[in-house]
Amino acid sequence: MNWENLKYLLAFYRAGSLSSAADRLGVDATTVSRRLTALQKEIGTQLLERSASGSLELTSAGQRAVTYGETLETSLNVLTSELTGAGLAEEGMVRISSVPVVNTRILMPQVSGFCRRHPGIELHLASEIRNVSLTRRETDMAIRLGRPRDGGQNVTARRIAVLEHAAYGPAGVSAGDLPWITYHENMSFLPQARWMADHLKGEGAAIARIRPSDLEGVIEAVAAGIGRSIIPKRLAGTDHRLQVLDEPKPDLQREVWLMQHADQAGLARMLAVSRWIEELFS
Repeated sequence: MNWENLKYLLAFYRAGSLSSAADRLGVDATTVSRRLTALQKEIGTQLLERSASGSLELTSAGQRAVTYGETLETSLNVLTSELTGAGLAEEGMVRISSVPVVNTRILMPQVSGFCRRHPGIELHLASEIRNVSLTRRETDMAIRLGRPRDGGQNVTARRIAVLEHAAYGPAGVSAGDLPWITYHENMSFLPQARWMADHLKGEGAAIARIRPSDLEGVIEAVAAGIGRSIIPKRLAGTDHRLQVLDEPKPDLQREVWLMQHADQAGLARMLAVSRWIEELFS
């Protein structure tokens, strides 16, 4: 079996479509389609089929091929690291996925210092609202605000921090009469959104006529003087545009978890990055 063609199947599985796989690989969709056709002809088995909705999906044989392909990919990566010494050297790319506010307010301000200390490591920071899949190798590390519910035995996950929350308003403004900034209905599952829904409902508190869809939007809305809201202290405490309010005092905590591939955890570059992330949240 041609390993190069198998890589195209893995890319399709991880991206979900020919065009997205092409973007990942830096080629056009026609090339991806041609490679997948060649792989199916080589092994004499149909790996892809059209669903009732018209989208291209893996067959059961395709799923098995992906499983074995990922095992082979992992083995090749480990072998390459051992033979070249890359596993012992602090060099190479590390992809980190997290929600936008963590990237912009915690990681990004400290990136220059990390790069000075570890000049051989290249960081790729992906801001994602969705939970990126480690099992599909969409990222090397993921920072999750909440206990992970996915991963499996090939992914390690450990809690690295607990975020406490407080009420914040715009600096220099009496926030007592300002309305509360809550979240877009699609984000009503967030702990701070649920807390405000539960505690402000019975008080008849005024609600702002804007509902951001993420925490970064809430912080910016508070800074603009639109209202007040409940925000993690770790994210708001260093923003001079905000001021912490005496009331209410939410009994609200949110766990921060770091996830990575078990087979990569011992690599020098991964150890350097994971230690750096833990220090930032400590």
